[in-house]
Amino acid sequence: KTQCCANTWAGSPTLFFCNFDRDASHLITKYQGSGGVFYEDFGALTKQQAESCLDRLTGMKNVAMSKGEGVFVLDNFSACYDLVTLAKYDDRKNGALAYGPINSWLRDFMLGLERAGIWCLLTAPSKEIWRSIVNPNTGNRTGQATGLFDPEGWKHADYHIVGEVWLFTTRPAGAQSEPKGTKISEDMEMPEGYPPLEFKGQITLSKKYSAAEGMILKSPTLAKVLVGILAQLVRL
Repeated sequence: KTQCCANTWAGSPTLFFCNFDRDASHLITKYQGSGGVFYEDFGALTKQQAESCLDRLTGMKNVAMSKGEGVFVLDNFSACYDLVTLAKYDDRKNGALAYGPINSWLRDFMLGLERAGIWCLLTAPSKEIWRSIVNPNTGNRTGQATGLFDPEGWKHADYHIVGEVWLFTTRPAGAQSEPKGTKISEDMEMPEGYPPLEFKGQITLSKKYSAAEGMILKSPTLAKVLVGILAQLVRL
């Protein structure tokens, strides 16, 4: 997911990368955009630290908006949401009211980038969607996995997101109990029947051009996603 966000220079020549995850500097050094990279790491353990991070984050947003172009990345938006919650949660209020300042801050942040014409890319870990099942005999309610997934994080992000790409690989899940291999040296074997590793992305949401939904791209980048959408428009 981080490589996909860093490889965006074909869409816009400047990258603003806000990292809430593992260090990504080794990928940023490969960026080829003529406008360069603005990169910062964000993390906090206390409310004061989180508030300081939001000041820095706002500063990066203001720089991007002043340039009027670029790709603005929030890498691991779920962790970003946790940080905003740490800074803005109002413990003087009860229930949903305590989350009001969090929602307001994030909404203002997103709308500012959108109005300035900045591409904003959010990455997030996945969470499985469960549905509630009621037993007609007992009335008891239980959860059932659907095999479908949603991004983890701020639940109101759906109102701002115009497109979504599900990233996945062909890497098998889990390990075999006794994998087979062909010996190539004294201490090494090549696996038998192990599939070649591929990185793919499926466009699962395209609010402006719904015909592109479902398309699968190999080694996805921002440019490939946009080309995929345009290809569907041509077919229409």
